[in-house]
Amino acid sequence: NPLAARVAINQIWMRHMGRPLVTTVFDFGRKGSRPVHPQLLDWLAVELMENGWSMKHIHRLIVTSAAYRMSSSVAGAKGNVVKDPENRYWWRREPIRLQSQVMRDSILSLAGTLDLTMGGPPVLAAAQANLRRRSLYFFHSNNSRNLFLTTFDEAGVTDCYRREESIVPQQALALTNSTLVLDATKQIAQRLASESAEERVFIDRAFALLLGIKPGEK
Repeated sequence: NPLAARVAINQIWMRHMGRPLVTTVFDFGRKGSRPVHPQLLDWLAVELMENGWSMKHIHRLIVTSAAYRMSSSVAGAKGNVVKDPENRYWWRREPIRLQSQVMRDSILSLAGTLDLTMGGPPVLAAAQANLRRRSLYFFHSNNSRNLFLTTFDEAGVTDCYRREESIVPQQALALTNSTLVLDATKQIAQRLASESAEERVFIDRAFALLLGIKPGEK
């Protein structure tokens, strides 16, 4: 059924591109919104079905596309801003926030302490703070939730059509006071310092490693 393929494509596109092709991700019926790019949605749905329902194929297709590699900057694009201020026609990339689990795992990975062991029982809430397992293995329920992950818009338990995105002071405080983050920052600093003692090299490597950009003079 092509409906299942369209729903899957909408979810995959949303997670890579920051916004779905059909905004009502929970409703593909007549009451839902229509896609701005119906041909793109149908083409990707056909790609999914004709390639054995391989989501890996769709992931690869999207992340190697020109659309995925566009800049999110509006510099020098005044005409586009006037014509399409909401970026409905994808003339630039949508800035994307890391999901809570990805953020935690990225911090541990940069520190070199992320446990990549595959499989095993779920990690109960009482043990989560002291373990370095991937967040995927954390036990998660309405009554037992990881406070650090919840602060950064953890997924809902009963549904996960689209996560909420918030910017609140508690998030900055969580990063400042978290034992996990404080321990990781020391290990990341040691990793960078071991590569070179020169201050400029340290700064350049920190920007490249943590932010994936090259620092400018300002």
